[in-house]
Amino acid sequence: MKGFRRQLARAVGVWLGCVIGVGVLAIPFAVWAKEIAFVAREAEDQQAVWLPREIVIHRITDFTEPLVFRFENPTKRTHVFEAPALFESIEEGGVQITRPLRITIPPEGIEQTMIDRDRMASDAIAAEGEMVTYRFYCPLHRADADMGGRIVVGQ
Repeated sequence: MKGFRRQLARAVGVWLGCVIGVGVLAIPFAVWAKEIAFVAREAEDQQAVWLPREIVIHRITDFTEPLVFRFENPTKRTHVFEAPALFESIEEGGVQITRPLRITIPPEGIEQTMIDRDRMASDAIAAEGEMVTYRFYCPLHRADADMGGRIVVGQ
């Protein structure tokens, strides 16, 4: 009976070790990118807004990993997320390029893109310690009462 208990204790120890080991190994893969989510919402009178309306990105902490924007459109209309002064980094024809951020999200769709952090960092350096603000909006619904939102990059 003693031998059985020892084997059971050893098996439980090995199982716990495996669970902890796999968890520790999985952490770097789960935290490989900073993801910021935006959601399109319908407002009164067939108008639409992107939420949240303001995002604050801290250069010191949020630029340590890739920056991914995720866009959700649970509505029945197509929406566009546009931030002309902000650049996304995409692969096109086997080459990595940057271009102004403009993403079309179909009804009930989800899209995501990688933001060009180098460009954001150079904007922040050029601002000499001041906060940098990027405006965003849906160009399809610019006549809406919504004035869009902003992404603020600070120290």
